[in-house]
Amino acid sequence: MDAKKKKILFISRGVLTTGAIVTTIVLIRRRNKRKRGLLPPSGSDRSPANILSTNNNALPPNFKNWNGGNTYLSSMPRGIRNNNPGNIIQSKSKWHGKLPKNQNKDRRFEMFIAPEYGVRAMIKLFQNYMGKGFNTVEKIVHRYAPSFENNTKAYINAVCKDLKVQPQTKLRPTKNTLRLLVFSMAKVENGKNFITPQLFEQAYSMI
Repeated sequence: MDAKKKKILFISRGVLTTGAIVTTIVLIRRRNKRKRGLLPPSGSDRSPANILSTNNNALPPNFKNWNGGNTYLSSMPRGIRNNNPGNIIQSKSKWHGKLPKNQNKDRRFEMFIAPEYGVRAMIKLFQNYMGKGFNTVEKIVHRYAPSFENNTKAYINAVCKDLKVQPQTKLRPTKNTLRLLVFSMAKVENGKNFITPQLFEQAYSMI
């Protein structure tokens, strides 16, 4: 085709068309444009699984999803389909129940073999935070959801409202405080809290 006569149509997350030639364009970005901590909460990327957030890695045969099945719940919030309701970012941390990279279907966040392991990771993370002096909602959220990619103020306000505390109120890592913190932050991350009291108890007993 004469280069001077090419007409190119660009559709975001779609295709480039040049006559009979169709080229799929994959847009790669560091994370979703929507930020964690916005109200209504959006940090979990509640859109269905897509090429921007998932890959073709095969799940292990003993994988258990949020509904007790063994399939990937692509229509659920990102944190729920990954069994990672806190949207904990991939790292070298050796979380119990963490899927290895060749079984993790997400390009950014950790995946866990079952929901209770993802909840356990949240509990452990917040215990570690408090043990290191990050013992207020303000300090916890600033560390967990930094302002360069989140509406941290809205995140803090939402968690403080749920816990009925001020941003600088000192927290102690009691079971009840951790439960309220996990429930609230999972709600911000996923649009609502999917963690039941029974699931929290199961995860807490694993620590």
